[in-house]
Amino acid sequence: MMLSSLITTLARIQYEITLWIYPLWLIFGIIGCLLNLIVFSRPSLRKTSCSICKLSFFCNNEYSSSCFQDFFAASVDHLLTLLVGVVPIVYSLNHPNPQIQSLIFCKIRGYLFQITLMLSRWYVAFACIDRYALTSNKVRLRNFANNKFAYRIIVIVVLVWCIICSHRLIFYEIKGNLCGIVNNTIAALYQSAYVIIGGGILPVLIMIICACLIRKNLFERKERRMEFASTQLSRRQQTIDSQLLKILFIQIIFYIIFILPQMGYVVFNTVSLTMPNRSSEHLAIEQFVLFIAECVLYMFPVTSFYLYTLTSKTFRKELLKYFLSFGFCCRGTQVSPSSNTTVIDQHTKRH
Repeated sequence: MMLSSLITTLARIQYEITLWIYPLWLIFGIIGCLLNLIVFSRPSLRKTSCSICKLSFFCNNEYSSSCFQDFFAASVDHLLTLLVGVVPIVYSLNHPNPQIQSLIFCKIRGYLFQITLMLSRWYVAFACIDRYALTSNKVRLRNFANNKFAYRIIVIVVLVWCIICSHRLIFYEIKGNLCGIVNNTIAALYQSAYVIIGGGILPVLIMIICACLIRKNLFERKERRMEFASTQLSRRQQTIDSQLLKILFIQIIFYIIFILPQMGYVVFNTVSLTMPNRSSEHLAIEQFVLFIAECVLYMFPVTSFYLYTLTSKTFRKELLKYFLSFGFCCRGTQVSPSSNTTVIDQHTKRH
């Protein structure tokens, strides 16, 4: 009786979270991702060497636009993660859950969801590598930070993870309310290994190592500026460098926080597979742990826009410029003389 009550309680908690939290994830996440894409599509960010990167907006390097490609791709991937992951869950509130009703949907959704999660992490990791290259004193390293190389990396990362995650199309099955690897221990161990190593340890190590190397490069640059640059210019650049490191460390910290529940679930799921004849109560607990882990994971794409808006002054300026272009600002804003003035004068004369 107690076990049956446990299943009911977990199901009720999961329903309430789906009802109240996931719609908010969709609203704020999709709006944030779309605004990211709009800001990064602005000509000033695509064509100028300054403020190209989504996070650092590191200037003074002609190759810095390559960092934009990595984070633009990450923003697209964040949007796909929310659509593939959250929409089916919200849909199941008033309809039968397609993940446990259709085996084909269970396999495809699990496959695409895993790919989008991994892509978002590795795009951020490669953007950190790109930023390290931008701050390097070595010309050979800076030459890697270009658009051509960034496009190649994006395509290669997509192909690699499409292959690595393909086992989900084969071994995913439905048992009760659980869509996943249920009985195949080898497939589960393989999945646990690449999720923990490829989706957790390696990206985090790359981010931390790149952050330390960037800090070292910026410290060396600071010493050179003190020798050759004026005091005012040196202080201004130090402020930019400080913002770069601040945003970078904030990104790493939130990334680690958001992936910890998933790492815990992977370990829990692997251990569970060693237990024969798992009860329905055990499967319910496993499903609930997976649900909570995914709920926290979605916070990474949901909060990206708001974190970067709060921590990057350049990002806020470009966002404000976009809204100003549609007249969302006060009418007292002065407009510099241009061809637009002629159009306005002609319109006035007609009326």
